[in-house]
Amino acid sequence: MKIRLLKTRTLAAIMVAAAVGAAYLFWGAVPEKRKQAEVPRLARPVKTAVIAASGGGGPRIFPGRVQASQKVDLAFRVSGQIVELPAVKGSFAEPGALLARLDPRDFEVQLANAKSELGSARARLDAMKSGARKEEIAMLSAKVNSARAQMNDAKATLDRVENMFKAGGMSRSEYEKAQTAYEVTRMAYQAASQELSAGRTGSRAEDLAAMEFTIQGIEAKVKTAENALADTALKAPFAGVVIDRYADNNQSVQRDQPIVSLQDIAALEVTISVPETLVLQTPRDSIHGMEARFASLPGVSFPLSYKEASAQADPVTQTYSVSFSLPVPEGITVLPGMTADVLIPRPAGGGRADAELPANAVMGGEGTGHFVWRVEGTESLFVKKIPVEVTGYRGGMALVKGAAPGDRIVTAGVSLLMEGDPVTLYTPPGS
Repeated sequence: MKIRLLKTRTLAAIMVAAAVGAAYLFWGAVPEKRKQAEVPRLARPVKTAVIAASGGGGPRIFPGRVQASQKVDLAFRVSGQIVELPAVKGSFAEPGALLARLDPRDFEVQLANAKSELGSARARLDAMKSGARKEEIAMLSAKVNSARAQMNDAKATLDRVENMFKAGGMSRSEYEKAQTAYEVTRMAYQAASQELSAGRTGSRAEDLAAMEFTIQGIEAKVKTAENALADTALKAPFAGVVIDRYADNNQSVQRDQPIVSLQDIAALEVTISVPETLVLQTPRDSIHGMEARFASLPGVSFPLSYKEASAQADPVTQTYSVSFSLPVPEGITVLPGMTADVLIPRPAGGGRADAELPANAVMGGEGTGHFVWRVEGTESLFVKKIPVEVTGYRGGMALVKGAAPGDRIVTAGVSLLMEGDPVTLYTPPGS
């Protein structure tokens, strides 16, 4: 019985080991087979369009936006409390029109103090130039006589003490004391004499020059106070429309804090974005004959003149901003923010016409490049990346170089494709 049970257990163990080994061999071989097998890519249905050439050597068309030639946020140059705020959104302001005013009282006091200080300094300068009055001269003369008498008394005392000191009848300390007293009276006499001389002939040249410099400093202080008082009134620097207001009446504001935004609509400009390659190919002196067209005014064109172009490309779109001056049309309202098509004539001998295709078919590549997906093949269709150069836009269409008329280009889902992906042509349901 024990021998039969042992045989049964041994046979079961052998069967389990064989099963495990077979499973290991089977599952271990599956990844290798998967590596060897190619997973077929499913053909993706895509919408396409066959591109056609643009109208011969017609103008390049770029979408643009109307902007005001000037737009500034105006602020006070001093701090204070607003007491007048006549500026209202949408209101028109003539040059010099009052837009806001601060409480001027503190600035008026500062100006009055500065003017008073200036008047006092000028009066002192006049007195220094003209000399003292008669009664002042008499007082100065009496002062000189008194100082002279004191000096003479001190000199007599010094002579007497000196003789006694030499004879041995006076100590050295008493002698030095008499010398000091004499020097003090002598210096007082000299000072009184100079004061009398200045009173008779006027102050010294260096004193007059110092006073004149002092007056110049006070005059600058007066000018600063006048400017501060004038800066309490915020005025329109040019004719324009108030498009925004950032403060309220009776509000305390700081210097350089924006109060109103003023926009000049007497002179307009249209700005477009131009690809780098087109900027390189088009000299500025050849930019002429430009026109602007608005969708709301079919058949009407407005002449443009070149104004300026940015010297640095946009880091995202790699395009350059170009601005054109637009004279304000008579009888037609054109406001900043409106969109327009800008037509730029092609230069003579500009080469073959650009291809035209839907703008959403163009993808941005690495760096400054663009590309489209072209459908190739006969029975089995696939896509191929074709580099193109965008030279302009016309409505929802892009004008490109690098693709030929007759090419079939993918127009939807372009961001989902990869080089060589198989595709089928999309067929609308029911067709």
